[in-house]
Amino acid sequence: MATQVLSQMFEKKEELTAIKKIVVAYDFSEAADRALADAMALSRRFQAELLLAHAEVPRTGGLHAQRRVLQAKETRSDLSALRRRIAADGLQCQEITRNGDVARVLVSIAEDEDADLLLVGAYGNGPKDRRTLGSTAEKLLRSLHCPIMIYGPEAFKPAFQDDPMGLLVPIEFLFSSHSLTLAVNAAKLLHARVDILHVVDVRKSPSMPEAAMDTQYNCELVASYLRKEGLRVTQSLLFGRPDEVIIERSREMHSSLILLPLGSREHLTSDNVAASVVRNAAVPVMTCRID
Repeated sequence: MATQVLSQMFEKKEELTAIKKIVVAYDFSEAADRALADAMALSRRFQAELLLAHAEVPRTGGLHAQRRVLQAKETRSDLSALRRRIAADGLQCQEITRNGDVARVLVSIAEDEDADLLLVGAYGNGPKDRRTLGSTAEKLLRSLHCPIMIYGPEAFKPAFQDDPMGLLVPIEFLFSSHSLTLAVNAAKLLHARVDILHVVDVRKSPSMPEAAMDTQYNCELVASYLRKEGLRVTQSLLFGRPDEVIIERSREMHSSLILLPLGSREHLTSDNVAASVVRNAAVPVMTCRID
């Protein structure tokens, strides 16, 4: 099956395009500042336009309505001042503020502006599983088709300072050719090495030498196809809990970011794994829909 998927991918090669428009979800938080710093680095690298997207959640009534109006004016003034500072740094930048639910606002801005990439901070609303990804981030992942870089609470390492950059790409079998196409495009655009990782979940998979050998062969096959695209590639087959292994491997490989496609199946592309990786990884997680 790996051979079939890879053959389909290389039969339908996509044209590589530079990053032209970057949207940053900006709410003056620490996570938003980290996302903005990376977005500015990308903007310099690709001469891309930078869009500061801010959502004003409407609230009506109450004794503090006037105070909220004043706060909204102050926020817009601060956002304009930030845009001017970025522009003074030689970058093309504009601000976009809209009223409404945060996720819907960001989706509409990204789609209206035909964004190539959205950078956003993720916030946890609970101790475990789906809630830790943050409701806004989860809605974005389910709605947008453009890649999204998510900054979790531990993602303090800048993504674009390493030379060369390293992309950790967890894969599973069966997998979508689109996830590998994204890895190829991102690696070529960023001149990054690709670290392929397959994790055998010891809680679900029996320990059989024959199965491990077949899986190792598939990993090597994926790496071989990617090398034919001119990429620097390593591959690993590891055992354990997928989220824990991915996070630890990203530390060992000094990854610049983790590329983790989001699908409807369980295991590596499940919401729970993605949530745990976003919550605990020291680097941003780039994800996209593959369904």
